[in-house]
Amino acid sequence: MMKKRIFNLMSALLLVVGFTACEYDWVEPEVIVVPDVVSFKGDVIPVFNKSCNMSGCHAQGSTSPDLSSDNAWGDLMAKGLINTETPAQSELYISISTGSMKKFSNDANNALILKWIEQGALNN
Repeated sequence: MMKKRIFNLMSALLLVVGFTACEYDWVEPEVIVVPDVVSFKGDVIPVFNKSCNMSGCHAQGSTSPDLSSDNAWGDLMAKGLINTETPAQSELYISISTGSMKKFSNDANNALILKWIEQGALNN
């Protein structure tokens, strides 16, 4: 009798675990919100400061281009990394969206930088 009760309890426990193990969690797709007007200083520089502008990467005196707050816009322009005629063909955008810097960026940052280029890549 005791063995049967333990067997029933174990069977019930396995059923509960089995049903909950098959549950799928719904993952909401990421919603990317880009401001209507993208500011270089207010929107793009913070992305560079968080992901690019650090020692050994694209800080002043490190790997080119210099993406430090004071030099980023001038260096991007001087090196021809921005193409306002065909923004998606800008070397900066290609590098972060599909190129060597892709692992350091994300879809939201890519969309923000692309929109900044589409809006003329202003030093605003």
